[in-house]
Amino acid sequence: MGTDHVFRLNGVRVEAFSGLAENLFDHLRDGRVDQYRHETNALRDSWPTDPWDAKWRGPVSIHPDGTVMALRRLRLR
Repeated sequence: MGTDHVFRLNGVRVEAFSGLAENLFDHLRDGRVDQYRHETNALRDSWPTDPWDAKWRGPVSIHPDGTVMALRRLRLR
């Protein structure tokens, strides 16, 4: 669950995504903060640690609170 933006950085088209796993977002949306914290702590060790995601084709960062930030260069059409 999140949002993405496309912009130019020094003339290069870049996509940025920021978000949160849908189940974690649902806990926050519904005010279940303790459940969010519990699941975030339980899942933390299972999140990828490699800063590069080949499927996304760019760097991906997962913060300990479960939020995600990813960037990638867009190919020319």
